[in-house]
This record gives sequence, C-alpha cells and structure tokens, in this order.
Amino acid sequence: MSDWVGSFISELHTANGNHREVFAKYNRLMKISKAQLYRIANKHGWTSGRKKRVDKGKCRLTDGQIEYIASLVHVTAREIKGPIMPVERAIEIAEDNGIIDRGQISVGRMQQILREKQINAKALKDVEPYIPMRSLHPNHCHVFDVSVCIQYYLKGGKMGIMDERKFYRNKVDNYAKIKRRLMRYVITDHFSGSFYFRYFYAPGESEENLLRFFIEAWKNKENEKYPFHGVPFQIMMDSGAANTAGAVKSLLKELEVDVLEGLPHNPRRQGSAESAHNIIERHFESGLRIQPAVSEEELNQWAFDWAVSFNARKRHTRHGMTRSQCWLLIRPEQLRLLPAEEKCVELMKRPAFTRRVNPDYTIHYKNDKYIVKHIDGIRPNMIVPVRIRAFSDALYVSFNDTTYEVQPIEKLPAELGGFRADAAVIGQEYKAQPETLTQKAKKRFENMAYGEEKKKDAVPFEGLKVFGHQAEKVRHTFIERRGTPIELDRSIAAREISFAEFLRRLVREAGPISRELNQVLRTRYGSSIEISEAEEVIRKIQEGRWPGGESGQAQAL
Repeated sequence: MSDWVGSFISELHTANGNHREVFAKYNRLMKISKAQLYRIANKHGWTSGRKKRVDKGKCRLTDGQIEYIASLVHVTAREIKGPIMPVERAIEIAEDNGIIDRGQISVGRMQQILREKQINAKALKDVEPYIPMRSLHPNHCHVFDVSVCIQYYLKGGKMGIMDERKFYRNKVDNYAKIKRRLMRYVITDHFSGSFYFRYFYAPGESEENLLRFFIEAWKNKENEKYPFHGVPFQIMMDSGAANTAGAVKSLLKELEVDVLEGLPHNPRRQGSAESAHNIIERHFESGLRIQPAVSEEELNQWAFDWAVSFNARKRHTRHGMTRSQCWLLIRPEQLRLLPAEEKCVELMKRPAFTRRVNPDYTIHYKNDKYIVKHIDGIRPNMIVPVRIRAFSDALYVSFNDTTYEVQPIEKLPAELGGFRADAAVIGQEYKAQPETLTQKAKKRFENMAYGEEKKKDAVPFEGLKVFGHQAEKVRHTFIERRGTPIELDRSIAAREISFAEFLRRLVREAGPISRELNQVLRTRYGSSIEISEAEEVIRKIQEGRWPGGESGQAQAL
C-alpha cells in the first residue's frame, strides 16, 4: 500500500460521516476520479455504512425486452465490420415503438446486462467456435482457391505491380480498367500441406483454365524432386461460376472426387489454400519487383521451380517434416493416378445411360443389384440416368437435379450378424460442439426479426417504426434570424428590383423628386417593380412625359 493510500484510508475511518470531503480532497490532490477512489477504498476494507438497496443488481426489463434490443443491434450489423448500431439508438427505437417505457433503463446499465448475457456487440462479432478438421492421409482431401497475382499485367515485355493504394475493394473503377489479370490458381494437400500453383493471364476465372489446372496439378510431373500428384478423394473449393460449370462437375464426378459443400463466407474452411496464397505472395511474388517476368510461360516456369524447392526444403509447423516428405507417406491404395489427358476429356463428355427402378427399389447393372431406396422421391418403374465412376464399378444416379452414389447390395457374413454392410454402427456417430450462449442467442434474434422462416430479401422487424417521427421529439421553437440579401451581378440579377433600389436609380439618373411623386410611385408599385418597367418610368420622368406633366424634378426639401 502506497503512503497516500494509507493516509487516505486512515482519514476515511476518522471522518465521522464527512467522507465526501475526504474524497473531494484526494480528488484534487491525486487527480484521480471519485469513482476510482471509491474502488480503492472498498478494496482496502472501507465501506460507507449505507444500507444497500434491496433491488441492487436487478433489472426491471424482461428477458424478451433485453433480447429485443440486442436483436436490433445484431440484425443491423455489417457483414464484415459487425454490429454498428449503438445501444443508445436501439433503446431509443424500442422506446419509440412501445417495447419499453421511456427512461426505463440507462444506456450504461443496458450495456452491462448485454455483456453479462454474452450478447453485446463484441460477443456478437467474435469468431464462432469451430471444430478443427483433419484429413486421414495424403490426397485424402485437396483444397483449391483462386486469387490475383500482385503482378497484374504482362504486355509487350512490360509488367505492372498492383499498388495497394489504388487497387483494393473500394476502388472498383481501377479494377475495371484492367481487362486481363494474372490469376493465381492454388491447390494444396490438406494432410501434408504440399501445394501446386500456376498463373493464367485472363480476364477472370474460366471453366477451361480450371480444367487445365486440375489436370496439370494431379498428373505425374515426372520430377523426382517434386512427388506431389494423384487424384484426391475429396476437394474443398468455393462455389464460383467456373467451379460449378458442367464440364468441371462432370470431370470431378467421373474421377470420384467428392466436392464438399460448406457454409458461404467461411474462409477458415479453405484455410490451407489461403495459407498457401500468403506463402506465395511473401516468398515468391515479392521477388517479382526485383526480377519481373515478361511472359506467362516464364512466370510459370519460375513458379514451378520455386514450388519444387519450397515443398522439399521448408518444414511444416504442424507435422515438422517438409511437405514433400510428409506427402511420401501415401500408400499405394491412396494414390489414384490421373488418367491420360485424352481420357480426362472423354470423361467430361461421357454420356449417361438409363435404368428402370425395380419394384424392390433396385437397379440392375452387370448382374449386380444396386439399391436406390435412399434417394428421396424415387419410385418403382421410373427411368433414371446412370453414370459409371472412373476408378471402380460404383454408379451415380441422377434424380431431381441431384446426383447420388449407389452401391451394390452387400451383407455381412453370419458371424457378424448378417447386417447390411453399410449400416451405421451404434455409438460412432459424429457430434458437433455444443452451442455457446451467443450462438443460441443469434438464432433467437433471427427468429424474432424474421419469424420462423426467413424469406429471401426479407426486411428485419418489418413494420417497425424507425424513421419519420424524429422531429416530433423536438420540444423547442426557434426565433427566425434575419439575413442579408446577396447582391447579384447585373447579368444574373432577378427580373424585379425592390422599390428602394428603384428610387436610388431614379434619383441617380433624374435627380431629386418631390414627396408627392414619391408617394404616387410607392402607391402604384408597392415594394417591388420589374426592371423593364422601372427603366421606362425613369426615362419618361427624365423626358417630362410622366402622367400629369410632372418632370420629376423637385425643389430641395
């Protein structure tokens, strides 16, 4: 305990009810707020002796009212920036719409309650818990992604480097000026971290380039320093137009590659590809400022040369081996060799044949029966299209725009119970992590804002009064302030002038006038007169032709 704190606590104990003076004294001396001084005093055992309120710490709002305010903050959030509506504004909207009474709760108390319930803005913005994923062996799962190289054009032996100050998501006009870009295609092996990448100089992603990339990535490079090759069992990639093109989907189906679907806007899902992008930018593309490439071919030669070295020499932080060493753990049954390029082209175009569904929900193919009962909506006697997989006799059945894999009917031997071989084993189902308080609250907020079923383009809290009544809250009226007219240039002057300006022009050009003439003119024209008529009146007075014969000249008043 410091000296001043000891003196402070001692004076409080001997203050005899005048502790406010002690707090005021140390507030001036130590420049510490009274709230902080109270915390220091309470920490060292001092209490004011006042009886605590019975309802201290309790809230007069119901859980529904609290969550209504929290849901206003949640559903108005930005997709990336997160919640932007202040709690004060949410309380105001709730008051305006009769959800809570005016002044029923302060902003500070509401913020405290939201923090305690883990539904404040910070908690709503936090990254949701996730389950780490693991792959079983090399080539079990590949991860694919596309990005843009920082060297964005190649033309006539010249190259350009992207200036981050000019090219980012808010500068769409600058991006639009670039007709062709260097697109970086990357694929990584989730188990070993081995990766392959190459560049395409193109306006954007295309089906043709994607098919070419897959064939190049999965074929044997016949390079003893770079072993990575083979067709994966699964692949993770986003749902871009090129990725969902017919030829791409057809090739992946024929090669027995399962495309894993995931939640949109979930970059963590493709983390290994994102990590590879970052490595390539930092370790490879940074060197392009020093030694720029002048053609797509030269750039890809350098890219492969560097990838061979990095995969073979740099140790991966997760498994401690180099990527190439870890990939070599693959077993023969796990390494599925890519067919020849001509065969791949044939697989893209292989036509489907058809089969009739039997009354027992099976189809026949080569003396085997394949069960199709698991396909939702399928009925006996239907004709369904069927495809053969590339590496086995397993079949694909297409139904209602969905493709299903079907297997031959197989049973286990009697000593294993005679069950179907594909039956689920009790107690071995996968389970997700339990939901947090924040996740549960988010679902309730969505239901509160949109109802049980959220429709496309639905407006949250439809019908809620937010705007159009703010001016009614102003309880004061303000005295109008007089202003000074702006003198305009003659060329842009108004078509009318004030009577005072007319008199100034008349006196300047015709001389002083009598009170009688002044009154006659004021009676006739009032507060203003058109410029053309004013000029005509001045001319007539100068020439003595004003009605009544008065020239306008008057003797000195």
